[in-house]
Amino acid sequence: MATWIHFLLFFNFALCVLSARSIQDQANLPTIEIINSLPANSEPVRFYCASNNITLSMRSLSMGEVYQWKVVEKDTYYCAAEWKQYFSSWYGFEVPRDENHGIVYSLMKEDGIYTSWDKANWVLQNTWRAK
Repeated sequence: MATWIHFLLFFNFALCVLSARSIQDQANLPTIEIINSLPANSEPVRFYCASNNITLSMRSLSMGEVYQWKVVEKDTYYCAAEWKQYFSSWYGFEVPRDENHGIVYSLMKEDGIYTSWDKANWVLQNTWRAK
């Protein structure tokens, strides 16, 4: 009987440790911010992002609008966008590239999609291609 009680106590302790670690891992995941910086009077850009387990529905952003969401699992988030007769794709969040940053920015410009962690240093991820 004492062995069974020790097993249950150990099992509950192990579950608590694993739960705390999972919560801590999720707390360290960044926010994704997508910014439409396409030319003024441009038609809205449509985009979606998805990981292996999560899909955000198709969104539409007009020039100057921003969309944010919190990454909820440590997985790669793939994003795709349509603008006029063009499309582009990029990694909105990629492990290990982005996991230690508070915010991962994606900027949609006329020549392509850029990413940054500080809104000062932008890296071109992909260009727009004709559909």
